[in-house]
Amino acid sequence: MQFTTRGLPRKGLLFFVIFLARLVSAEAQNTLKPAWDAFLNNDRAGAKVKFTQALSSPAKSDALLGLALVCEYDASQGNAFSYFKQFYAQQPAPAPYLYALWSTPVLNQGIKKTPDALAFFNQLAQRQDLDGSLVAMANGTISKHYEESLQGQEAVKYTAKMGTISQWQITGEFENISSSGFDKTYETLAKPQADAVFTSKYGAPVKWFTPPFARRDKWFDYAYYFDFSNSVLFAQTFVNSAAEQEVQLRVGVSGSVKTWLNDQLVIAEAEECNNDLDTYIRKVKLHKGYNRILVQIGESTAGNSNFMVRITDEKGVPVSGLSAAASYQPYTKEHTYKVTTIPNFAEAFFEKQVAQSPDDPLNYLLLAKTYMRSDKVYETRHILEKIRKKYPNSTYLNTLMIELFARNDDRTGQETTREDVKTSDPEYPLSLNLFYDNAVEKKNYTDAELYAGKLEKLFGGDEESVLEKKLSIAGFNKKQDELIKVAEYAYGKHPENKTFVTYKYLIEKEVRKNNQEAISVIKKYLAHNEDWELTSTLAQIYFDTGDAPSGLKLYSDAIARDPVSVGLYSKLSRIYYQLQNYAKAEEYVNKAIQIAPYISGYHSQLAAIYNAQDKKENAIAEYHTSLSLSPNDYSAIRELRKLEGKKDVQDYFGKTDALQLVKAAPPASAYPEDNVLILNESVQTVIYPSGGSEEKHSMLARILNSKGLEKWKEYGADVSGWQSYIIETAEVIKSNGTKVPAEVNETEMVFTNLEIGDCINVVYKVYNYSKGKLASKFWSTFYFSHGYPYLNTSYSVLVAKNQPFSYQFSQKEIVPVKTSVDEFDLYTWKQENQPGLLYEDKMPPMKDVANVLHLTTIPAWSYVANWYNDLASAKAKPAYEVKEAVAGLLDGKKGLTDRQKAEMIYNYITRNITYSSVSFRQSGLVPQNPATVLNTRIGDCKDVSTLFVSMCKEAGVSAQLVLVNTRDNGIRSMILPSIDFNHCIAKLALDGKDYYLELTSNYLPFSSIGGGSINSITLDIDNKPTGSALKLLAPLTRKQNVVERKTAIKVDNEDLLVSETNFKVAAATTYTREKYLELSPKDRLKQMQDGIRSTYPSAEVSKLEFKNLENTDHRDTVFTSIDYNIKGDVKKIGGIMIVTLPWSNKALASDFTVTAPRAFPLDLSQLYSNDTESEVISLQVPEGKNVIENLEPVTLSNEFIDYKISLKQVGKVITYSRNFKIKKDLVPADQVMAFNDFYKKIIAADNKQVALR
Repeated sequence: MQFTTRGLPRKGLLFFVIFLARLVSAEAQNTLKPAWDAFLNNDRAGAKVKFTQALSSPAKSDALLGLALVCEYDASQGNAFSYFKQFYAQQPAPAPYLYALWSTPVLNQGIKKTPDALAFFNQLAQRQDLDGSLVAMANGTISKHYEESLQGQEAVKYTAKMGTISQWQITGEFENISSSGFDKTYETLAKPQADAVFTSKYGAPVKWFTPPFARRDKWFDYAYYFDFSNSVLFAQTFVNSAAEQEVQLRVGVSGSVKTWLNDQLVIAEAEECNNDLDTYIRKVKLHKGYNRILVQIGESTAGNSNFMVRITDEKGVPVSGLSAAASYQPYTKEHTYKVTTIPNFAEAFFEKQVAQSPDDPLNYLLLAKTYMRSDKVYETRHILEKIRKKYPNSTYLNTLMIELFARNDDRTGQETTREDVKTSDPEYPLSLNLFYDNAVEKKNYTDAELYAGKLEKLFGGDEESVLEKKLSIAGFNKKQDELIKVAEYAYGKHPENKTFVTYKYLIEKEVRKNNQEAISVIKKYLAHNEDWELTSTLAQIYFDTGDAPSGLKLYSDAIARDPVSVGLYSKLSRIYYQLQNYAKAEEYVNKAIQIAPYISGYHSQLAAIYNAQDKKENAIAEYHTSLSLSPNDYSAIRELRKLEGKKDVQDYFGKTDALQLVKAAPPASAYPEDNVLILNESVQTVIYPSGGSEEKHSMLARILNSKGLEKWKEYGADVSGWQSYIIETAEVIKSNGTKVPAEVNETEMVFTNLEIGDCINVVYKVYNYSKGKLASKFWSTFYFSHGYPYLNTSYSVLVAKNQPFSYQFSQKEIVPVKTSVDEFDLYTWKQENQPGLLYEDKMPPMKDVANVLHLTTIPAWSYVANWYNDLASAKAKPAYEVKEAVAGLLDGKKGLTDRQKAEMIYNYITRNITYSSVSFRQSGLVPQNPATVLNTRIGDCKDVSTLFVSMCKEAGVSAQLVLVNTRDNGIRSMILPSIDFNHCIAKLALDGKDYYLELTSNYLPFSSIGGGSINSITLDIDNKPTGSALKLLAPLTRKQNVVERKTAIKVDNEDLLVSETNFKVAAATTYTREKYLELSPKDRLKQMQDGIRSTYPSAEVSKLEFKNLENTDHRDTVFTSIDYNIKGDVKKIGGIMIVTLPWSNKALASDFTVTAPRAFPLDLSQLYSNDTESEVISLQVPEGKNVIENLEPVTLSNEFIDYKISLKQVGKVITYSRNFKIKKDLVPADQVMAFNDFYKKIIAADNKQVALR
């Protein structure tokens, strides 16, 4: 069919063009559908045939792209770049396609380009019709090629065309642990002047400074100037415009970003991304004169911290006539201009294409790739999941998902998807590589060779990755001749491959002992390749062979090529220091400091150089600067003290002579009831002016008997994750004074050859390296009483006079000996000849009964709450998985209350996420990303609680975290501020009331708290500046833990027939579900019978039924019906029948044992977990029998328990009612004996019998 446009008006012509384009697009979809189906169902060869056949159709353009994608990750199918060039040549508007595929193997393979590729990018860089982003990207790509090829002058020509702003003043570092710094307000916005002083995250004064050099590719990279990890950093510049004008401000980043123009916030992106230039585009107004641009970059998960800013016209072309100054210039603030967000042109294009052609896979793929270039994880995942519904086993889609998971640091997603690829497409190159890697990991080199062979068939024997595998296999199999042969061949074929160059170098150096040839190999490679690793190797050869000038020249040449490389200045300084050329050493480290003035290590390095030159005052000043920047640099602390002529801090403490203490120790006969005698236990703590702290722990203990030997044959140093340590002494001291070293593995010590009468002697130091707000804080506890007797125990703290310091004893005050020594105050608490604490039944936890010294420099509980809020709150920001999970829960459910939403989320988490706490997977403090928890389906308490808060936030429900120290650690375990919590829960605010939720149990109903958790210590996590305080977990909103039973009993000769129904409410349901839910009916019956037989050995269960046992929406209550027969339970004496009422939870004499005098309280929470228990037993009096002795009504009450038994008779049925309620669960020591007498009355009442005749 032919069309003619003659005579059509302009408007009609436009309509016709659009119509024709859509017609062609629809025809292309129909033509290519079999090809796309083949490709996305993993038939790449078939897809290639079908796409090739379509090259003669109107679908040629899309077919060429299809062929490029077929070859993108499978080069055995052809050259992806070649197909794309054909597409590009016949595509009048290639810009969105270039953008989508820019970072893929289709367009970019390696930094150095082939002549063909270089010509292609040069052509792009010269086009006037492309979006300016693409032109800038092309110039950047060409520049990097020339940099890598050591053609620096050529590289500079191309970066100059990119139009980036390169003049910046910078300052930092500010706290951003767990992304906590993004929303904070900083003084940097209000203080642009050069003399402004800010306070860094370590409390150091920092100022604006202008770095002398920057990265050659025009990305401004904080890695050269700061320790950017977990930091917010700022940069400012002042752009001069000859006239007021509207322009586009374009920013690309690694990290989160905020950008202000003339102090007006124009960009705020909290999500940490690694994206490309021009990712965020805003239409803004430049004033005439100077305009201040302020950029905030935050890093906590991105792994990088950098940015690029361009000012362009609406086409992305750099605005001419602008200049920038790093130093402060007066500027006019902006308050009223309405900033416009400009969408990414490629995203807008493919979003429209997807909307117009929702059945065309190509548009989905290119849109996903476009999103991925901007690191838009959520959007990429969303679009990929749409197309995966149609092609669930597509290897190509799974490959994209693997890349996406890698960007999001989702290891589980990566591994799961890799396994899917291996299963569904085992001959795919990625699968073969994965199989190869797995075989190597398992040291199965036969299989590894098999998979390498398959790859060789696909790509040929000369392909680089194939040759690399052959080299590895030869090495694994220790076939040196084969390895040398393959290496020589590979090097000859690919002399630009660094791996092969390294092998060739090692062969010449280590095998042939030909140093000159080895040097020649590296020099040849380095003549036209920039590679610092091999440069360093060559330099070391020169140093090792006495040719220091040649080695030094390599370093100076590297610096000349890339003068921002701050680490090279430091390295060169160290080399000169070793050569005792202190002037040069000083020169180069000062250059490093000029680039990075706030990196503490360079100041310590300079201090050591000054010290070597006897420039004592200079050295002292540099160590002080270093410590202000890094308060926990203990090496710098020690060196500074030496320079200042101060004592070693350990010299302020008393010395302990272990051998003398052993000789003077009393005989074992003096301690007949004990297993171990502690001769000396001490801790000596130093808290420095900078806030850093270290501790020296000493333990000397004598083994008195075999139980003591078994307990103390192994000993572990008490070291936390934020501490380093040194084991100074670990030994056995025999009675004759002989010492036998222990076997030491990290913090664990094993005392071999330990015998009764020997002593163990342990001394170790720990150094505290807390991060963020806790970097300068100290907290600790020390027991002055415990389960062992001791002769001497002491705690000493040497605290700088400028450090606020608090201490408190949990039981009995011990007055310290306090002295003022130099810049410190020395506190020493000491006690001698103390017996061990004797265990008493149902006594509280040790921290509640021992005399514990608590120490802290943390000012208040609000400080802890703010610290953890910073640490965890950013993790609760809803990610893709969270949004999808909440949408799935709430979709279609209108009019839900906040409580209903929260309960649905609670049920979802507790049913689907399994509790798991494993150190290598989880941090002890920082929650996992909620997306990771949803993907892995496992998490610990802080992980599931943070997931709950995140899902509630997405659902519009107010929730927060609560830190907990559980009841079994004691209710007096945290009397001063510290971070010694061991659990995390969530808190809801609903209708003006607070609800506390435990999310680690699959069976616990909503708003229920187990009896063992009630009265745990809690701290609400928020960002309130003051007022935070510890509370005991006893919310009025929790469901009461209740058990009610109704039991009917009948006498059958000597047997007692029992029929019981009961229901359990709230946490009381948990035990029943845990024990019975997963069992078969037969196993449930057996489990119940075994339980009853523990009390009634002759019992036979005949019936067992549950209601609401399943973990469904009706979780609050579980109902149970049981029928059983207690054989021989009815006793006959003459004509009298004795019936014992089968109370289910009657009080027993064995519940606890007390003897006078009682030293400690009685903890009833270890015995009872329910708030209320009630039971009704109905006794059917047998025909012809009458009651001759019955229970008496009993009412007992004190401040701890209410107990009541009542009865009534109707005809031949007697109903007995028992009610038991715990009011307070901790009986003070001085009331325990009276309580014991009270409890005996309950025991007696519970064991009363009924006599019938």
